Amino acid sequence: MSPRAEALAPNLWRWTTPHPLWRPGDDERAGGWERDVGSVLYARDGAVTIIDPLAGEDDGGLWAFLAERTAGAERVVVALTASWHLRSAPTVAGRHDAEIRLHRIAAGDTVMRGVARARPFDADGEVAPGVEALLVGGLRQGEVLYRIAEHGALVAGEVFYGAPDGLRVGEDPSLVSREDLYAWVRALERLDPVLVLPTHGRPAPDGPTVIRDALARPPWRFEGSG
Repeated sequence: MSPRAEALAPNLWRWTTPHPLWRPGDDERAGGWERDVGSVLYARDGAVTIIDPLAGEDDGGLWAFLAERTAGAERVVVALTASWHLRSAPTVAGRHDAEIRLHRIAAGDTVMRGVARARPFDADGEVAPGVEALLVGGLRQGEVLYRIAEHGALVAGEVFYGAPDGLRVGEDPSLVSREDLYAWVRALERLDPVLVLPTHGRPAPDGPTVIRDALARPPWRFEGSG
């Protein structure tokens, strides 16, 4: 197995890649974010789902890992939590004959114009075997969170941030309703998550209290990331 990605479970991996828009000091300012951002790969029932992929063109180890994991797959899905996490999705989808899944609202963003292989969805539900999309409440841009029930895992774009002192709720600058956002986050507890994998910051393998603990910490009010 490639050391380029960390195995979190027999069929679940995560890797990090330096974000090209990050600049020194971005992790020190209020609302800042760390240089390395996370991507997730999950395999089940002949399908491989790759969430928010970021891959440098010269990252041979990562491309080899992706080739190994997708070899023989009956279906490959690239799932985006948000339109601004397009990142390497078109390249990954092109190399592995994958479809790109994202919410219909996010698909209407200008950044998605001309992106081939996009297949938007309209409502919460399964986008690939074992991967369920959940539209984040209180926002307007169509950000979703992906639930991998087999592992009690939630893969998040920017609704959660893995701060050094623990997971925090992310409050988007264009938040429509803070009340709706927090009601939505609290409702995640009914899904019995034990692991949150945010794209920004560190994973939170905190067990059954992971959502409750995040709600107890001050929010992450970010200024913009990717």
